[in-house]
Amino acid sequence: MATIDNNLAQLTVKEFLSEGKYVIPIYQRNYDWGERETLQLLEDISDYAKNNNSQNYYIGSAVVFIRTVNGETYFEIIDGQQRLTTLTILTSLLKHLNVANWFEKPNLSYDHRKEADDALVMLQKNQYSEHQAAQHIIDVYGLFSKNIHQVLKAKGLSVADFADYLFSKVIILRIPVPQDTQLNHYFEIMNTRGEQLEKHEVLKAVLMNKLSPNEHKLFHLIWEACSDMSSYVQMNFTVGQRTLIFGDKWKNLQFEDFDSLCEEIEIDDNSSLIEDNEDCSPRTLNNLFEDAKNNRRYELPRDGSQDEGKQDRFGSIINFPNFLLQVLKVCYHDSDFYREDVDAGIRLDDKVLIPTFQNVLKSIQDETERKRFVKFFIIELLFLRVQYDSYVIKREYINGSESWSLKSIRKYDNNKANYVNTFSMGSSEDENDLGKEIRMLEAMFHVSAPTQIYKHWLNALLYCIHKKESIDSSFLRNRLYHLACSYMLDIYIGKHKSDFEDVIYRSDDFLPYNNTDNIDWNQIDCGCNVQNFVFNFYDFITWKANPSKYSKFEFSYRTSVEHFYPQNPMPGYDNLKGRGLDSFGNLCLISRGMNSKFSNNMPKAKLDNFGLVEEVRNGLSLKLLEMMDIVKSKGDWGVTEIKKFDKFAKNRILEALKQVG
Repeated sequence: MATIDNNLAQLTVKEFLSEGKYVIPIYQRNYDWGERETLQLLEDISDYAKNNNSQNYYIGSAVVFIRTVNGETYFEIIDGQQRLTTLTILTSLLKHLNVANWFEKPNLSYDHRKEADDALVMLQKNQYSEHQAAQHIIDVYGLFSKNIHQVLKAKGLSVADFADYLFSKVIILRIPVPQDTQLNHYFEIMNTRGEQLEKHEVLKAVLMNKLSPNEHKLFHLIWEACSDMSSYVQMNFTVGQRTLIFGDKWKNLQFEDFDSLCEEIEIDDNSSLIEDNEDCSPRTLNNLFEDAKNNRRYELPRDGSQDEGKQDRFGSIINFPNFLLQVLKVCYHDSDFYREDVDAGIRLDDKVLIPTFQNVLKSIQDETERKRFVKFFIIELLFLRVQYDSYVIKREYINGSESWSLKSIRKYDNNKANYVNTFSMGSSEDENDLGKEIRMLEAMFHVSAPTQIYKHWLNALLYCIHKKESIDSSFLRNRLYHLACSYMLDIYIGKHKSDFEDVIYRSDDFLPYNNTDNIDWNQIDCGCNVQNFVFNFYDFITWKANPSKYSKFEFSYRTSVEHFYPQNPMPGYDNLKGRGLDSFGNLCLISRGMNSKFSNNMPKAKLDNFGLVEEVRNGLSLKLLEMMDIVKSKGDWGVTEIKKFDKFAKNRILEALKQVG
């Protein structure tokens, strides 16, 4: 341990997990990390292990209060429990992979939460708690177990190398608060502290610095409009600006370069993004008194039944920093600034947002050319943001419900906006069949990899949109389906593996390298290690075969791979290990919320609990529904049923993959 001074301690992960005792008090919220946070932590540490293995990685701090009770001194964790619990779970897995044999038992415990304590202890014995209160702990262990080999392999790291870096170079700063601290006052300060400057705001300043002062206003206007990912970008300009930039219909970008737009647009120094004469504009008290005196009436707020589009109606599947990197990767690849070594360094990981852009700028030697690049990028950003809004799914919240939507903005009378299906049936606003397929395909990709840094499919989609002058539903559907088949054949079940970037940038049509003769079915006969995408692809082709039958089906965040016939059956039932237990035909994808209820129940009990009530059935994957329906009709789910359904499911995948080409 490296002591910084009398109060602070700089600890490696190994030191933190093997020295002292840490208690999470009852007033702290439960452990609740999920897939996004877990995989981000794994990616962050492995990135540093690969690229900076001689340097320390400071993972954050643990704010503690030192208590002594009955002669025993321990650290009460005030801030940092989520990250520290996750490190304990990760180390438990590494112990079972024989690279953390020093880890004897957790030194982290919960005050008055016995179920969570038991779950951490049981992991040491490679056992899993079935208590619902411990579900997040078990889920995160499963996420690490499922993904660690794939993540490390992609980075060229062995498990031993990763563990060595984690335990010796990843640093936690332990910060004790003074003994006379009033903890309730401390929490008040913690909860009201100001936010730091966002990375994308720093990047904005870096890029604007390359421009002339008279060009700053337009750059700022476009950047700020694009940064609001919760509304359609056109709505972040004034009515006059919308018409100038996007035409009378507010549909397409009218300018191909920054300088042309800069010459045409007038931006007032005090201009806000929304004009003062729009219905949603803010009014001062003086304005309101003046309006009342003149008997001016205001339109009542909409209740959501009209399709006028609220600012918070749509939720983006990606944040602005990651969108910046998506745009950079797409537009740089085919630009005249392109350099292969620089392009290889552009990753969809916002923790390296600023260094990534700095590397691009550094590769451009001439200052005039750097200025040209900044102008090029900001117009590309606006262009692709318009395309993103029209051709990429959003989460739409309306009338108290939510669903995936694929809509475009449409101007109508009185300078108001409507939102209609991007691919409609003629003049009707009803979504056509190909539009539904596109929406389902995109949702399939998204829920299979909800974390921001795994949005390779989105990069592929933006890349083909960027290269195509006009987009129709047939073109977009075919490209997305080709991409899905490439994922299956070249990444997940093919004998010869490709990486995501190779799939995206090797051709414009995303056709797979492997054909159906090169399938290795053993890669999905591996129990809980099968990737989520494989299950979601199966659900898509099942839905496509009979969309009217599954009209209420929607892709959602089902992230837990489970055995339908359980690994550890209840007393009196056969153990099917080696008899189809781990085959694809016996596996299903369920939500984390179902996980504890699913557990070791037999298939008939699972049918009774989940497969008979329509409201519950609507939330299940289609593969699981098919399995439950077999139990319902046959009355059993054993070796015979598993083998028969396994053959059926693989043949369905095979026939779907043969359709590409």
